[in-house]
Amino acid sequence: MKINFVLPGNEDVVAGGYKVIYQYANQLVMRGNEVVISFVYSPRFYHNNFVRSMKFLGASAGIFRKNKEQVTWYPLSDKIILDFNVVTPKHLKDADVLVATGVETSYFIANAPGSKGNKFYFIQNYETWVNGREFADKSFCLGLHNVVIATWLQKLVQNLSGIKPPIVPNFLETKFFSPNTEIEHRGHTVALLNHAEPSKRTAFGLQILEKLRTKIPDLEVNLFGVWEMPEKLPTWVHTFRNPSQLTLRDDIYGGSCVYLLPSLLGGWSLTGMEAMISGAVVVASDIGGVKDYVIDNQTGLLVKPDNLDGFVTAIENVFFDEELHKKLVRNGVNTILALSIERSTTKLCQVFEEVGKK
Repeated sequence: MKINFVLPGNEDVVAGGYKVIYQYANQLVMRGNEVVISFVYSPRFYHNNFVRSMKFLGASAGIFRKNKEQVTWYPLSDKIILDFNVVTPKHLKDADVLVATGVETSYFIANAPGSKGNKFYFIQNYETWVNGREFADKSFCLGLHNVVIATWLQKLVQNLSGIKPPIVPNFLETKFFSPNTEIEHRGHTVALLNHAEPSKRTAFGLQILEKLRTKIPDLEVNLFGVWEMPEKLPTWVHTFRNPSQLTLRDDIYGGSCVYLLPSLLGGWSLTGMEAMISGAVVVASDIGGVKDYVIDNQTGLLVKPDNLDGFVTAIENVFFDEELHKKLVRNGVNTILALSIERSTTKLCQVFEEVGKK
């Protein structure tokens, strides 16, 4: 098969949704498929083809900025064709399969000529923040073949479109993030993601940890992420800005007893999987984006999203209940091991092939 994944503009920075597509692309070329990754120039919802074309001409003349034309942060196979700054759907390369990877690219490919391939919408989240709820809802009803990554998204898309989409679950490549069940040296340490997106709730996470430290004076926090760190952090919060994958695995996840995940919204939290395989117990908001692998009191702990005291208590339980701690780590590692990229790639290929036979 020739498969063309369509992504928004390339900024060449770490992004979870992009990483998933890059991982699938590597797997698919290893299986003998031809893979193209197309990056749309100026994919914003308010830019029609004419506006986008005019902006691109301006960028070519040096008036506007073009998107970056390289991917340096993830090791893509040299067999993958990268097509940067695609201006209109007709400029997409012909393929057997054409895959939108987000709400804006779903509208972009909806009007693509038939020669561009059978059209799929790989739904990784409910992207209401792009242009509101109605815009997101209508994207599920464009006539594309919807594919989702999680159970909660399957229910949402089925309710809105009337058609039950297949689930291709997210995964973790465990060649690098290998199982780690060593927990004795971790102490009272919590990892927390620093993110500019309000729904990730970094500030709320820090409030939880400040209250927790009034009860546990030796609490240490590993705060990490690509975004600028908050100002005036206490000395017990250790910051890791744009850490290497090795530092993330060994020092942040591998050095933390708990990974605190207080998000309000998420398609499927990849960082939670990385933390879980690394032996950090995931204490998360009880939202759809984690429920496919965080099973309350079995593989992690779930807390009502706004229950600050509930988060504090949950982390305390991990710290001071040794049997619970060991059980959650053991079950969590085994759960992630079952979510392999090989299985998900096979499932994705089956979805593509079934539509191709119709």
